[in-house]
Amino acid sequence: MLLSFHVTQGKQSVTDLTPADVLLLEDGKPRDFSIFDGPATKIRMPLDLVLLFDTNPAIPYFWDPDAVYPFVRNWDEGMSRAALNNHAADIRISVYHAAGQDLYRLVRATTDASQLLDAFGSLLTPEAGTAIPLFLPPNRDRVEPGPFTNDYVTSAFISTGSRGWPLEAAIGTLNDVTTAPEKVARLLVIFSEGIGATTTIPEDVGNHALDLGIPIYPVVTNYQGHITSSYPRNQFRMGQFAKLGKMTGGRTVEHQKIDAATLRMILESVETDGLSEYVVGFEPSPTRGTSKAHKLEIKLVSKSSGKLEGGTRRAIY
Repeated sequence: MLLSFHVTQGKQSVTDLTPADVLLLEDGKPRDFSIFDGPATKIRMPLDLVLLFDTNPAIPYFWDPDAVYPFVRNWDEGMSRAALNNHAADIRISVYHAAGQDLYRLVRATTDASQLLDAFGSLLTPEAGTAIPLFLPPNRDRVEPGPFTNDYVTSAFISTGSRGWPLEAAIGTLNDVTTAPEKVARLLVIFSEGIGATTTIPEDVGNHALDLGIPIYPVVTNYQGHITSSYPRNQFRMGQFAKLGKMTGGRTVEHQKIDAATLRMILESVETDGLSEYVVGFEPSPTRGTSKAHKLEIKLVSKSSGKLEGGTRRAIY
């Protein structure tokens, strides 16, 4: 059972905390932990950057995946190797893409530059990869094209009929990467506007990520700046999507397109952020009978240590 968090002083990450500086609370009460991983740890656990790209088919004026992801045309193996090579930790990258109501895994967590190159090369190919079933969260439904209302959460959005299921794809990706439990730190990077054709809201994704202890890094791809105040419902939903970063302990950035230089910058930034995080964990005791839900939370022993970001999780054991 792992919890990740950052500690900062101003704009700088605090990198020298020890287990004695941290308190783990289980349902409000202190408990022991057996895993402590941080920037100063000699042997760090692997770091898996999970990349999910919204590759929904083009929507006139609003969206064009070929224009949003120009890096696909000039990414090379050397760039893949640079993204994977880091002497501070074992870096792995997983790649998924979503289109319409479908999600596909292009490569599981890999350290092989050629596999990563092949995954990126297939990114815009319809139905490339291993299909993963998607489902609506409880009490969510499709949104049919129709007249707008004052309810920004559930009313129809511009081009609703052509939108995909990016939020359901995020939940599906989270589920897929956690099917095999292992001691690895994971970060989910989502490239999308976050606007879908269902009543699912980003908070549904955020709560699921908190349950799994995985920070989300939204990369808001506002295609050519088209989602403006002229389209308030779309802008509202995109703003909700952007807040997933703060909600889950990740970071949010916005780019109109992702060329090779931009993707390299994003991967370097997320990797640096991941390597500056702390991970605390323990092995839950075997339960007899029914498991129950627990709230886990990290606290700093001294407030002078810095500002805590993240470090909360709900878990069942």
